[in-house]
Amino acid sequence: MVKAFGEKYELDLMPIVIGGKRLEFYSVSNWDVFVQRLCREGEAYIKKFPFWVKVWEASIILTDHLAGMSMGKAKDVLEIGAGMGITGLFLAAMGHNVTITDDEESALTLLQMNVEHNKLPNVRVEKLDWNTPNLTDRYDIICGSEVIYNKAFIKPIITLFQETLRPGGSVYLAHDIRRKCLVRFLGMVPGHFEMKNVIKVMKGKDELYKVVVHTIRFKHPRRPCPADGSKVTTLR
Repeated sequence: MVKAFGEKYELDLMPIVIGGKRLEFYSVSNWDVFVQRLCREGEAYIKKFPFWVKVWEASIILTDHLAGMSMGKAKDVLEIGAGMGITGLFLAAMGHNVTITDDEESALTLLQMNVEHNKLPNVRVEKLDWNTPNLTDRYDIICGSEVIYNKAFIKPIITLFQETLRPGGSVYLAHDIRRKCLVRFLGMVPGHFEMKNVIKVMKGKDELYKVVVHTIRFKHPRRPCPADGSKVTTLR
């Protein structure tokens, strides 16, 4: 599988350490070619852009955020728009039962390669189209990074939460604070859920990345969403 995929994309094996655990991920080494094309063509290319080729800062911040939480016993986790599966695989390494999903066939291949390389038997890879979801299970945790980049995704994603989140469960989403579609998303979610937003900052080599982590839960008249951290955290 690795050899066949490597004939189509330039691959690197990249180590990542979060929460005291170290995993290795196959990644596309020439991802900047796709990003440069996105910068040139803008909206005309965004529907074709392979978001799974890049390690998004939001996925690192989300994983670190979840790794720092006390979740108790093993949870059933769904990662949507998983890309390389960073968050889902780390949660699996922490003992949770994880279903990682994406809609692109190449992303699914890469996910399976990363699962097998890290020898994680408690991870299942599934194809998921938000517009026609085929999931029958419910989950304690749903998570995703940079999934709200197109306004057309907002309603299907909210419906997905309603249909697959267990009572008492939580959704964790992370996005670059500049993501424009977030304004509309934040305006639509409160009718169904309660939300807490935390801004986190990660230092890169040349800049600071500001990412919003959303904690979303079903509304409950007697149990308001509790606070779970400071407003700004810097990761080093």
